[in-house]
Amino acid sequence: MTTEPKDASAALDAMEEIVELRRAEPDMLLPELATLLLGLQGDSRHRPRLHRLLGVVQNRLKRDQDALQELGEAKALAGALSPPDYRELAKIGRETALIHALRGDDQRAAGELVTALALASLEGDAAEVAKITAALGHLDLEAGRFATAALLFRQLLSKEAAKLPPHEAFRARLGLCQALNRLGRCHEAAKHAATLCGDLPKGDTRRQFLAKLEEARAEGGIGRHDEAERALREAEKFLPEKDSALEHSDFIQAVTELQELKGGAPAAASLAHLIEHYGAEGLAVRQIVARRALAEVLLRAGETDAAQEAMAKGLRQALQNNLAEVTEEIRAKLLTHAGPDNFEELAETIDLIGGGDVTQRILCLRRLGHVGADEAWLGIDLTDGQPVVLKVIDLGGLAEPQRDAAISTTKAAAEAAARINDPRLAPLVALRMTQGGTLHIVQRHVEGPTLHALYASDVRPAPLLELLAGVAEALANLHAEGLVHRDLSPENVIVARDEQGGEYPVLIGFDVLAAGRPKAPAHFAMSPYAAPEQAAGAAVDTRADVYALGQMIAEIWGGNVPARSGLGKLWHREAQNEMPRAIGDIVLGMLEAEPARRTGDLKYIAEALRSQAQQMAKA
Repeated sequence: MTTEPKDASAALDAMEEIVELRRAEPDMLLPELATLLLGLQGDSRHRPRLHRLLGVVQNRLKRDQDALQELGEAKALAGALSPPDYRELAKIGRETALIHALRGDDQRAAGELVTALALASLEGDAAEVAKITAALGHLDLEAGRFATAALLFRQLLSKEAAKLPPHEAFRARLGLCQALNRLGRCHEAAKHAATLCGDLPKGDTRRQFLAKLEEARAEGGIGRHDEAERALREAEKFLPEKDSALEHSDFIQAVTELQELKGGAPAAASLAHLIEHYGAEGLAVRQIVARRALAEVLLRAGETDAAQEAMAKGLRQALQNNLAEVTEEIRAKLLTHAGPDNFEELAETIDLIGGGDVTQRILCLRRLGHVGADEAWLGIDLTDGQPVVLKVIDLGGLAEPQRDAAISTTKAAAEAAARINDPRLAPLVALRMTQGGTLHIVQRHVEGPTLHALYASDVRPAPLLELLAGVAEALANLHAEGLVHRDLSPENVIVARDEQGGEYPVLIGFDVLAAGRPKAPAHFAMSPYAAPEQAAGAAVDTRADVYALGQMIAEIWGGNVPARSGLGKLWHREAQNEMPRAIGDIVLGMLEAEPARRTGDLKYIAEALRSQAQQMAKA
């Protein structure tokens, strides 16, 4: 073992203190830590410590993947020493747990902390035991285990508070107040909060603000609403002059909770109005804050889907406004409430289109469908906050030639789909594959009612024809790339709105994997929209989409096509007017049983539908 110079140990001690007490910005520390690392011998016992500090700094810079890599290196080096550095391993475990907790992986975070606690206890490192105990308390608090959190914080503060750095001691005292408030033990929380406020320096506005919020919550829980409002007014004085999303979010949430306790107007309605007001005023940061508060209210009301939607919109706004800290906080909230089982991280997959090594992080909200081994989920792309549809398809059971063929044709179809620049086709975001043969297809989710919903609402034929003209044009662009939709139906057409409020159709449900299945099963098209050849399980081409569109046009008039009977009312739509003869002739050609005799000029069909729509609008 090489003898280390004494100044290396002293330099590390000084750097540890700077990092722990946050006495410098993290981006300023990276080059200094890198310089220290270069000055160490390859077998130095200090290397694990330096890699840990690098991991801490990377995490504060919101680079969790880099942080985990540094901490993993630190763990491997500390464990390989003879004897292993158990004190350092405990600290590494605590820092690793923090990252997993921020990612919403409660179980992995708890596992890391328990192991770290055992190592620190065996080594007799009382200061580290106190820090790990505090971390366990915060983990329990975030997970809603308030009784356990209160127990840990109370024990820690009664015996080990002196072993915690000042900022950690404050967080533990604040955590005890928060846990007691959530348990309804508001009299105790009020006493602790008042003492905490009294102990803080007057210039410490951030901590005074947080303590006053908990005092307000405690007073409100007791029923002393006037005292709660007083505490909130005092907290408001500590809000920073500039828009700080974190502080304003905490403040609005506390005000909302008091409003609910007082039995005033429904908090969700008030916050929705506030969101609209902030949007009209162009106050993006305030709008994000209100969305986060609305999500908390909806979660307490058990409306999980609506809460996740509010948080996802807040995430998109935070990303658009480059609010890094708020972005990570919202991501952590989304992950916490959804749970790690609904988190799909496509970090070790092959990117089949576009190239690059960007990690795809998808939070699955709810299942949209399940056919055999294939799954479809509605989710949120945590990279940009956009809603997506994630399709998970297992090709592992196929023989290698079949799997290679399916992957090849799917990739070709995906690349072709990516070339189409048409807002009426839901864009493909990513096509990824694991080493085991599982395909992940990520497509942009489009919000809006389905065309079927408009059919059922008795909308007049003219706007429906205009929308179907757009469907025909979108199909023409799809077919120009050699692609077939195969599952066209009113349920797979979303009526979206542009920035001016105008309506336009967006085709969804197009599965690039279908390109690799020349004899796709009938479930790729819903009867009665499936063409005869498709329903029979035969090979299909673009003419199957034309047939489905013909059925959709006929449906506007309840399926009553002039000079043709037997179609029936597909969705039992009642229509007072008869289909115009000009449109009826086109529909009859689109619904020919023999594909070779079927009308196939989609641009002509689109022009005819739009012309008829304009005539009806003038009538």
